[in-house]
Formats: sequence, C-alpha cells, structure tokens
Amino acid sequence: MFEEAELTVVSLSVDVALLPEWFDAIERVAARHCRRMQRIERPDAHLVHIEVPVLARPAMEQELMEAWDTFVEQRKAEGRWESEG
Repeated sequence: MFEEAELTVVSLSVDVALLPEWFDAIERVAARHCRRMQRIERPDAHLVHIEVPVLARPAMEQELMEAWDTFVEQRKAEGRWESEG
C-alpha cells in the first residue's frame, strides 16, 4: 500500500460537450495507474480527481495526452470538432 506522501492528485475539468467519450477515455487511462478516482458533476463540466502514485504520474499524463490526440482525431473524422480561431 502507498503512503500518502507517495501519492499525488491530478485534477481535470471535462467540458460537458466532450462527454461521455472523453471522460470514458480518462477513466480507461486512469484505471491502469490510479489508486482512486472521483468524479464531480457540475452543469457545465465534470471535475475529475485522480489519486495516483507520484512515480506513475508521468506515464499516466503521457497516456492521457495520447488519448486526447486520438479523441480529437476521432471527433474531427466524425465532423464533431470545432476549433477556435
């Protein structure tokens, strides 16, 4: 078991326009690394707190970036992505 000092919390905000697909991707990545995960639903966004061992955080963050790239490409291919600018 991990001591509290060996754990860190990664907090993310997921806009409701990205639900449920992006939250599902976060959940899949986090499940491989986290000790526990909490989701707080708000009208405009869902807040996600992921408790992860400090040493696992870089790998999880890398996997989240890769999952984000995949998510964006999929949304673009489906015509469901609007970029600002």
